[in-house]
Amino acid sequence: MSKDLQSFDTRNTYSVASSDYAVAAEEFWGFISDDTVASLDLRPGMRALDFCCGPGPMTVRMAERVGPTGHVEGVDILDEMLGITQRRVRERGLDQVTLRHGDIDALPPGGERFDVVNCSLGIYFAEDMVRTLAAFWSYVRPGGTLAITTIGRRLFEPVLPVFFEACRSERPGMGTYLPWVRTEDPDVVRALLDEAGVTGAEVTAADTPLPLGSPEAWWPIVHGSGLRRLETELGPEAEERVRKTCEEWIAEHRVDRINVGTVRAIAVKP
Repeated sequence: MSKDLQSFDTRNTYSVASSDYAVAAEEFWGFISDDTVASLDLRPGMRALDFCCGPGPMTVRMAERVGPTGHVEGVDILDEMLGITQRRVRERGLDQVTLRHGDIDALPPGGERFDVVNCSLGIYFAEDMVRTLAAFWSYVRPGGTLAITTIGRRLFEPVLPVFFEACRSERPGMGTYLPWVRTEDPDVVRALLDEAGVTGAEVTAADTPLPLGSPEAWWPIVHGSGLRRLETELGPEAEERVRKTCEEWIAEHRVDRINVGTVRAIAVKP
């Protein structure tokens, strides 16, 4: 594992942010799940596997597509996220969903049992992404599909650079590394898949403007994302100053949308 990845405490960051992340996953990034589901040929009766399921945006959508005769298994390393997903599937009566605790760095052999295997916004947390992608592929049956979605370049521009600068002004030398930069380049994703033995992958990149209803709408994004780590390191007083700096900049520059870039890979197993 790189020193940069070691510096990012995934478990603590997303344990703290789990409730806010669940809200952000729908309010801000629900379109990622919608786009991914739309790109998959999910039909009633199919079996699907959702790695790094988090608060369940993809798990729920896939379960609705495969219907009561199908089955969706959601896997995450955080009990907090699994608890949120469990509540969501119960509220919707999605009995075709099962959830389990699992670490993508320690996956057992797959056995080619699933029609669709998905990992949205999670592969960049793996210590060895090639090994993890090969494990994902082992769960896909012949004729089935592997879907990988990562965050692309220019995330949250134009506001994110302002946020980083404000953080560093409070804590000079503060590290602002975020794991998703490992896979923001489509060529990197394609090379990882090739090395993992994933054949025939179609890799695409897209930029999507995300509406920002007000300057105050920025901070819930910080709360409900990996940016929460930086906010936590600042402490309450510095955090408030950074928040105010960002909101004033957004207002001054009349920013009403931010960019969310994605990289998506779809591969059908021969």
